Amino acid sequence: MLTLNVPEVITCQAVITGTLTCAETTPVEGAEVFFSDFPEDTVTYDPNPAVTDVNGDFTTTVTVPVGTPLVSITIEASAIVFGEVQMGFAGTQIECPPVECPCKFRIGLRDEAKAQADITDRGKSFSVSGEINVSAIQCFQTEPGCNPDVDDFNISFEGKKVELRFFQGRRIDFSCDGDRSIRLRGTAIAKGYFRGVFDVSIEVTIDDNNIGTWIINADNGMGQSFSTVFRGRMSKSTSIGDCGLQF
Repeated sequence: MLTLNVPEVITCQAVITGTLTCAETTPVEGAEVFFSDFPEDTVTYDPNPAVTDVNGDFTTTVTVPVGTPLVSITIEASAIVFGEVQMGFAGTQIECPPVECPCKFRIGLRDEAKAQADITDRGKSFSVSGEINVSAIQCFQTEPGCNPDVDDFNISFEGKKVELRFFQGRRIDFSCDGDRSIRLRGTAIAKGYFRGVFDVSIEVTIDDNNIGTWIINADNGMGQSFSTVFRGRMSKSTSIGDCGLQF
């Protein structure tokens, strides 16, 4: 049995502890305990693996990258005891006050766009056509400067037998390439065909006719995923640029 003790909120760095036992009461000494998280590679662990002591206890230090806003993750610990895998999970929120925003943007579609989505659901894969809408805003303000408190993205897709929303999107990181392209990665809550927290990435490149080519991927690390590539006319309010710009 593997128990894991994780603070409810981790700000930049924290120590997590746990205990590894056999038959629930007998401590397991000298076992290697490995750590991972979802979304993947959001934090680092030192040591990884940790080694249990005579009481079956172990500790590791979690470090959150500087610039990480408040997001939810799941931490997983695993060890092998007498040939059997023991696992423990704990949900937490992490943050490390952000550095300056690399840029700012407000993007969206003027109308819903036609899209074909590829769905994977625990071993079953299929494609479905439907309509999609996407909006995202990061660090945006119309006057010069960036506001790091501005942080949101949403995706909705409606197809035959598949309705899916990703909402309350919160960034992990993002970047801009001039005033025509952005890349955003974060977490969002799925509702509809899928449920729960997903790791989401959004990329869009806008041509001279204000048509955006979008690439969207979402995955929960448990065999469920959504992906699509499509084109759609951008909203009139779409703006991308450096923090010093005024829109």
